[in-house]
Amino acid sequence: MSNPYQLNFQDLDEDAVVRAILEGTATETGEEFFSALVENLSKALHTQSAWVTEFISKTRQLRALAFWADGKLMPNFEMDVDGTPCQAVVETAQLVHYPDKIIEVFPNNHNLRKFRAASYMGVPLLDAGGKILGNLAVLDTRPMRKKPRALAIFQIFATRASAELQRLHADAEIKKREEKYRRIVETAAEGFLSMDEHGVINDLNEAFRNMLGYSREDIIGKTPLDFTREDNTHYFAVNTVNSQAGGNTKFEGTLIAKNDRPIPVLLHRSTLRDEQGNIIGHTAFVTDMSEQKKSLALAAEIQKSLLPNAPPRVQGLDIAGRNDSCDEIGGDYFDFLWGQECSNNHFDAVVGDVTGHGVDAALLMTTARAFLRMRASQCGGISQIVTEMNRHLTLDILNTGRFMTLFYISIDPQTKTLQWVRAGHDPAIIYDPQEDTFEELKGDGLALGVDENFSYQENLKTGLRPGQIIAIGTDGIWETFNQNGDMFGKGLFRQIIQENSHRDANQIVDAVYNEINRFANGAKTKDDITLVIMKLQEISDGREDWQI
Repeated sequence: MSNPYQLNFQDLDEDAVVRAILEGTATETGEEFFSALVENLSKALHTQSAWVTEFISKTRQLRALAFWADGKLMPNFEMDVDGTPCQAVVETAQLVHYPDKIIEVFPNNHNLRKFRAASYMGVPLLDAGGKILGNLAVLDTRPMRKKPRALAIFQIFATRASAELQRLHADAEIKKREEKYRRIVETAAEGFLSMDEHGVINDLNEAFRNMLGYSREDIIGKTPLDFTREDNTHYFAVNTVNSQAGGNTKFEGTLIAKNDRPIPVLLHRSTLRDEQGNIIGHTAFVTDMSEQKKSLALAAEIQKSLLPNAPPRVQGLDIAGRNDSCDEIGGDYFDFLWGQECSNNHFDAVVGDVTGHGVDAALLMTTARAFLRMRASQCGGISQIVTEMNRHLTLDILNTGRFMTLFYISIDPQTKTLQWVRAGHDPAIIYDPQEDTFEELKGDGLALGVDENFSYQENLKTGLRPGQIIAIGTDGIWETFNQNGDMFGKGLFRQIIQENSHRDANQIVDAVYNEINRFANGAKTKDDITLVIMKLQEISDGREDWQI
């Protein structure tokens, strides 16, 4: 018996072999490459057959990728590797050579008898980590004479076959992932857009087509800007630039459907780049916000109904208040309270600010308002009211990360005094036009919802006089930013009050909001804005005009 690992080939012209195989496989890939490889390998080496296989480790089987025998391509096969000449190739990961009398080595292998095999050579196909992928083999009815340089030829094309097999595996995995991704995209309720580097749409899913009501052909080749009105185009364009700069962005906008129906949408847009950082395309998930907007509009209407719809008429005070949410609903709050049942005709005002904004903040604000109104209708000092309110809220929101700041002020124009409790809120300010001075109403106090056992203390100021202006606001005022990143600031806020101190309370509120809008210059505010102005006036004899 011959040594199975001895290399023996018949005399060959190696250059001619390499040239023949290269010419036969140079332009082929995939299945065509494997077919061309085994054909040209068999012809160049003058063997009866040649094959290339993929090894299935789980079942220990070889699955033919191409099989050449008797001058033609044969049907591909699957066979158990055990008991075959290929077994040693798979188990040793080395070239295996049976130069002659192979049937004597494998007497029970009917395939060898079928092809009247005398000799065999097989070489493993390995990945970069040395794992067996399959094998490349030739079989002949004649002995294979020794020709050491032919080994290099065999190894060259085994390496090429390994690379092609790995590429097919990678392509199959990519296609599998793409198909999975495609199924996710096509079945998604959200719209999906694929765009080239210029923002031109080259693919979309059914959800986006249904959203706009156009055919696929009507959308392909256009940009999202083609489906917006002129007044929204600049907004889309700006956010597109931001997306390209940052890679990903989320923004709201409006698309116009085929029936000219505006659709409020939320876009999650991503920019795709190659390894060199060059933009190669964009993707966007588009969510129809119509139903959400309807629900939020109803919630906003309900929330607005909970705020004072008009300033009260109180002798000795000119009062105004306003609340604007950065979203449809928010967490800012103000209210006017009346305490004639338990005190000497004082007027109470409160401004609150729940952390964050949106639905969660609005719900907490509503809860706080309900409790405060209930408790304020009963007798007790304002420190007691706030202390009990804090205990109640803390039980609901402790460990949620939510809290609420509050400024509670109580004014008696008759005695020219005011009391206040500060619960983590920015201090209210008093502007005195006669002295041209500002005073902050400070005081210690935690935000509500932090410590249920905290006791709040009242602060007192006397000597109020007509013309003085009391302003209570939320930080959304001075923390408004413009498109350049500049902040509005408390200095500008005070300047507006100073310059408009001769006006009534409502005009002062309007002046502040107008200046905020002018300053922002189109930049979206990121926080709710609330302001209450109380301007002291001369008080006449009698209290018949005091009412809410």
